[in-house]
Amino acid sequence: MPVHRLVIMRNGRLVGHFESTAASTLADSKEIASRLPPADGYQVSLQVAAGERRLLESSPAGIRLLASETLFKSVPEEPPSNADGHAFRWPEPLP
Repeated sequence: MPVHRLVIMRNGRLVGHFESTAASTLADSKEIASRLPPADGYQVSLQVAAGERRLLESSPAGIRLLASETLFKSVPEEPPSNADGHAFRWPEPLP
């Protein structure tokens, strides 16, 4: 199941991000974005996990994972033609 991240900014300042692996992650991200109108200074961008970086330790006892970091790539932006004014295009919800 893919990991999605919704990055939230306001007036050019990073507010935070929301990451989800739930089956409804796209719908949940759309719901959150709809509550953050561009008219109030919010900018949102959608990212999807594209890989993972891992830090390993090798010793006589074996190999051990010290840390892992999910790597994200941005969903390609389209001109703001959505009713909500956000630049990325959301997939249509399933019936």
